[in-house]
Amino acid sequence: MGVVKRSVSFESGLWDDLQREVGTGPVSPLVNDALALYLRRERGLAAVASYEAEHSAFTDTELAAADRLLNAAGLVDLRIAEPPPKPQRRAGKQATRSRRART
Repeated sequence: MGVVKRSVSFESGLWDDLQREVGTGPVSPLVNDALALYLRRERGLAAVASYEAEHSAFTDTELAAADRLLNAAGLVDLRIAEPPPKPQRRAGKQATRSRRART
């Protein structure tokens, strides 16, 4: 399998946390694994949505049974809460603040 180089941007705090975890070690394998996990999760969620669209939503009893099986297998709960909405960028206000700071 080939390798593709891309430029990506991270929130500064996230990058700082990552650097504390990996130190001077390589970051690419960790980012690669994180992306692979994300894609598997998204595909799994899509498969569940497709199944539920055809057969109806899983019951609380079915979900609890699945949770017990996953816990017994030593897997973590991969359900992730919805991330908070990203703040809207306000280029105009930012530019105004920058100009005021210079004067």
